[in-house]
Amino acid sequence: MLSRAQEARVLEVLRDCPSDAIRTYCLEHLAAAVKILPTHAADLITFLQAMRATGDCEAQYGGFCDADGHDTEDLLVWINVTPPALP
Repeated sequence: MLSRAQEARVLEVLRDCPSDAIRTYCLEHLAAAVKILPTHAADLITFLQAMRATGDCEAQYGGFCDADGHDTEDLLVWINVTPPALP
């Protein structure tokens, strides 16, 4: 399980972009930016899945990782620019 401080750093990194832009991260570069050890990669994925379930972030397989400027077939995540609609 990620600590509250690690969760806060994940959100800080994902939100660190202009308000009208999307910055994508592959899991490797997101973990590096947040300083999460490879042994806690599953905890990072669990946290991101919870964020996806609430609509706080998006994810897709394959695309361009803005963090390191490379194409990847792996999972990419980014923060929603617009908040999800209320039911």
